[in-house]
Amino acid sequence: MPEYKKEWMQKANIDYFSPFVSLWLGFNSWFRSHYCEIEPKIDRNYINQLKTDNTARNQTLTNFKNLMAEDKTKENIRFKSDLESLIYSLNRVDLKNPDPSKYKCAIKFETALIDYERKNEVSAYVNLKKEKGDRGKIQLDSLYVTDDLNILFAGLIEILYQIRCLLIHGNLEPEEENHEVIKYCYFVLLALMQE
Repeated sequence: MPEYKKEWMQKANIDYFSPFVSLWLGFNSWFRSHYCEIEPKIDRNYINQLKTDNTARNQTLTNFKNLMAEDKTKENIRFKSDLESLIYSLNRVDLKNPDPSKYKCAIKFETALIDYERKNEVSAYVNLKKEKGDRGKIQLDSLYVTDDLNILFAGLIEILYQIRCLLIHGNLEPEEENHEVIKYCYFVLLALMQE
């Protein structure tokens, strides 16, 4: 029987590429209906609106702020752990847009794009990570991030969108390291989409 262990283990592994795409389609549907007034109706305009809408209307931002709160609920702990795992997984790969005229930096929390309109300026990319001794930080598990939740949310949404674009447009290889990135993108986006 031991000779079957490897085959069963392979069958037990979850491929997060397809669930992430399905989840993104749900997210896409939500923001298109939620911000139905946006013209022209292209994804970039919706993403920009989502990143800058700091009102109660933006339920994903509200969910994000609740998940980042100091509470010690199971959901908060899981979300912060998944967010930290996403940071680590992004640091293990070199994800860049194949068109260097679109984005100046790799997709990482250390070089997060907040304002898409300034994407050609290196100064538009900010470091969302903090060091232990820094002020203005939130502890995830062992890592720290900025406590400016509006900036952190905008950077996170942009990272998720850029990774979605790489995947959908065939620029993300189905390698183990990239699978880890998609896995944690899936968990983070799923938590943001909860009612």
